[in-house]
Amino acid sequence: HLVSVIELAKFISQLNPRLSITTLLMPSPLGPSPASAHTETVASTAPNVRFVHLPPVELTVNLQNAQPETLVSLCVERYKPLVSDHLRSLCASTKVSAFVIDLFCTTMIDVAAQLNIPTYVFFTSGAYLLSLLLHLPKLDAMISTEFVECTTNITIPGMPSLPPHDLLMPLKDRKNDAYRWMLYHSRKLHEIKGFLVNTFDDLQPRLADAVPQLVAGDGAGPTVLPVGPLLALDTNKGSDHECIQWLDDQPDGSVVFLCFGSLGALPDNQLREVARGLELSGQRFLWSARSRPPPGEMIQWRDANLEEVLPDGFLERTRDRGLVWPTWVPQVAILSHRSVGGFVSHCGWNSTLESVWFGVPLIAWPLFAEQRMNAFELVNDLGLAVGLKKESVEEDAFVRAEELERAVRQLMEGEEGEM
Repeated sequence: HLVSVIELAKFISQLNPRLSITTLLMPSPLGPSPASAHTETVASTAPNVRFVHLPPVELTVNLQNAQPETLVSLCVERYKPLVSDHLRSLCASTKVSAFVIDLFCTTMIDVAAQLNIPTYVFFTSGAYLLSLLLHLPKLDAMISTEFVECTTNITIPGMPSLPPHDLLMPLKDRKNDAYRWMLYHSRKLHEIKGFLVNTFDDLQPRLADAVPQLVAGDGAGPTVLPVGPLLALDTNKGSDHECIQWLDDQPDGSVVFLCFGSLGALPDNQLREVARGLELSGQRFLWSARSRPPPGEMIQWRDANLEEVLPDGFLERTRDRGLVWPTWVPQVAILSHRSVGGFVSHCGWNSTLESVWFGVPLIAWPLFAEQRMNAFELVNDLGLAVGLKKESVEEDAFVRAEELERAVRQLMEGEEGEM
């Protein structure tokens, strides 16, 4: 969520340069963020934005067995005393007008309340997930079984109903601590002053009407402000990358780009199947292919050994129309390039907003978190993506080469490729 938070700080500072913005940053228990270096750039260009790096805290939970939602929530809970001290110090020297928190920081509402500071949630995902989370306490009371056992779609007031298997991961096992934490955060959302949501009305017009229906209590209800798209859109970053130089030699709108985010990676057998699907499609492609980490490691990004992972002879057979890159690529510079005509994406919210911003249609391949919800909305409600049929409804379900071939051809050759 760090990139979006930084962009929000920049956005507010540009709206009113007289405001002073202090951003408290906690080290993630999941490992360093690739976006961390972005704070230094912003600090040097926006003098009224200050970043405070809080020291690490010790966690007693088993890192290998806990879900990410549990780890992050427990970590934030441990930071309550430090955040309280910083807020009190700020209040002693200046007027603190608002306290803006992330979804996983709702425990800090209590800290701000003690100081009579109004709290707002900056919601880095879209309106669909926010509406589901606001409705979750009622769903928890109304449905006694596991949500995934429901035989009908999950109803969300003001939003499209959702197939149970497309719920975000921590809601699929109500016995897990991750579910209990999500329920806790959902209940705390009903205590805040307002929502700043990283979306915009033309993309998700239901937001303003849906939230008042979902928030408990009387009165005017919380403020709901769509403030998006908040994106780091420096298209010059990475402009000298070898991938960009390769794209320069391709025809306009001819390349399908495959990338699964900073934390996304496919198992080796799926990487081989993707290669087969791309070869069958006959389309030009640029593919950021990364491997899964060894079991037990929390960090998700790992460079792929292409010669070991990909089918024999694949790189040679496709060298005239494809480029496989085994590590990080400059996604914004790629999506903004004239030769890119389609994007196979994990449907993370930042990537979704970037694809919409640059007018690049999608093939939806969600991996985890709320990505299946995003994919369902993009395919079935907004019509901005081509869906992929997986072998099962499981999170890590296999996608056959022939199915990827179908989707790529449909996107690059059919009407779906027009946004």
